[in-house]
Amino acid sequence: MSKKMKIMVIGDAMIPGKDFESAAKKYLSDYVEEIITGDWENNWDNLQRRRLEVEKKGPEIEEVVPLIKEKGQDVSMLFGLFVPISKETFNYLPKVKIIGVSRAGLENVNVKEATQRGVLVFNVQGRNAEAVSDFAIGLLLAECRNIARAHYAIKNGQWRKEFSNSDWIPELKGKTVGIIGFGYIGRLVAKKLSGFEVRRLVYDPYVSEEEIRECGCIPVDKETLFKESDFITLHARLTEENKNLVGKYEISLMKPTAYIINTARAGLIDKEALIEALKTKRIAGAALDVFWEEPIPSDSELLELDNVTLTSHLAGTTKEALTRSPELLMEDVKKFIEGQKARFIVNPEVLENQEFKKWLEGVKK
Repeated sequence: MSKKMKIMVIGDAMIPGKDFESAAKKYLSDYVEEIITGDWENNWDNLQRRRLEVEKKGPEIEEVVPLIKEKGQDVSMLFGLFVPISKETFNYLPKVKIIGVSRAGLENVNVKEATQRGVLVFNVQGRNAEAVSDFAIGLLLAECRNIARAHYAIKNGQWRKEFSNSDWIPELKGKTVGIIGFGYIGRLVAKKLSGFEVRRLVYDPYVSEEEIRECGCIPVDKETLFKESDFITLHARLTEENKNLVGKYEISLMKPTAYIINTARAGLIDKEALIEALKTKRIAGAALDVFWEEPIPSDSELLELDNVTLTSHLAGTTKEALTRSPELLMEDVKKFIEGQKARFIVNPEVLENQEFKKWLEGVKK
């Protein structure tokens, strides 16, 4: 019989703690004697503000969650979504061996500290991939076909027929779409676009040309993608290396009839370069679901432009993406404990930690 342990689940306004608790009961009941359940931030607006700051600056900017301070002493596993797990947090979790977040991003977890302390970290890759890939294509169509602008005009008493791109409103068939970043989301976008009969270019220096070709796409360098694409859609993770990946130079390579779509991270684009290109109509338009400051400031120049479609960071938010992710996380942890291949381990070097090995053996007995 396995050793029973205490676990803690901390949800928020996006995925409440009770949903993590249900998933834990479904998959980990054989290993758990107590589930401590709570929430980090229950106000939606506050959550968006706080999580964005954590994504920019790391978990160290937040105070340790009170529930962790109060009840973390005997917790072996901690699960959540956006809950900040800083270096100091580990001081209140002396027995923790597994930490899991039901998202792909790890900005809210100090993974380096976890690794040094022999704590195995899990995340969930692709939890919202279907949602984001759907949304990216939706934004592409909305921008080039003026769907949102026509809706807004009708709601305000106008029957609008003339738009910034009226001289070259495109059909997708026969066009070239450039995909930057060819992880799970980028590949789904490519797959879904195949039905539109478009030529698909891919730039991702971390994916082999063979893999890209196997998906029916054409591997190219960055310059070629910007020069030849009618649409460019971003699906890369934001790192120090690719910050401002789309800058003044890259935009200068684009066709004047081309569009750029961003459902990834705002920092991939040089804000000033993009605004200038839109103002001068250097490019046809843009569609953005992510911003350099959220909510977008009321004095932002983007609000004055007629060739940009804006949405409020909605791409990954569907019922399925939210309800699915805690179960994906708990299921993967269960597989790991039971000796099966786990998909979502972030720091596998911890598996060689002697203390961790001893703990895992105790759990399995």
